[in-house]
Amino acid sequence: MSYANATVTPAQRAKAATTVIGIHALIGAGLIAGLAVTTFEPVEEPPSPKATIVVEPPPPADPQVVEDPVPQPRDIIYVPPSPFPLTPNDPIPTSPTMAPPGPPITNPGEQAGPRPTETPRATPSPTPSPSPTIAAVAARPTNGPAGWITTDDYPDRDLRRGNEGTGSYRLTIGSNGRVTGCEMTRTTGHSGLDRQTCRVIQRVARFTPATDTTGARVAGSYTGEVTWQIPE
Repeated sequence: MSYANATVTPAQRAKAATTVIGIHALIGAGLIAGLAVTTFEPVEEPPSPKATIVVEPPPPADPQVVEDPVPQPRDIIYVPPSPFPLTPNDPIPTSPTMAPPGPPITNPGEQAGPRPTETPRATPSPTPSPSPTIAAVAARPTNGPAGWITTDDYPDRDLRRGNEGTGSYRLTIGSNGRVTGCEMTRTTGHSGLDRQTCRVIQRVARFTPATDTTGARVAGSYTGEVTWQIPE
């Protein structure tokens, strides 16, 4: 040991001391740094659990509730006919406020095709103005009824028997004014006098025929009374 100290110079001793001091300083600094790191190291907190959101799909729609969409009707625009005749080269006039007509509307199950020809409406004939109404006129005799039967027309049989009586008659007058029929509405009491009454009147009586409300000649009738009396 004394040999070693005898061979080390003072400079070497100073260098060795300086090296030892440096080593100790490094060791002390390392300890201090280790303590500082150990003391102030932040503690990591465990991550908080995240909330889980579950999105449930909407329930399926009831097939019985779903309604089919109602088809909306299309607007039908009427274009009035032109008051003036058009030639093939004339443009078709359209109203400024109306759109041109669209394609014809057909049912979904109906096939498009030519439209049936429309039957033209019959033009009503003008109503004739009513003719003036006039009063109807009955048949009138043109020769006096008092002269139709005279004493010369008395039947011989009834004259001999003294048959007398008063009766009523009804005549049918044609549109020509002639007597077309005779009937006794009240008898004279004697068949011979009744037959003679119609026979004579149909032969000699003349009439102006009856007319209706338009003035046309029509058949008519005439009633009268006759008295058969034997002259004195």
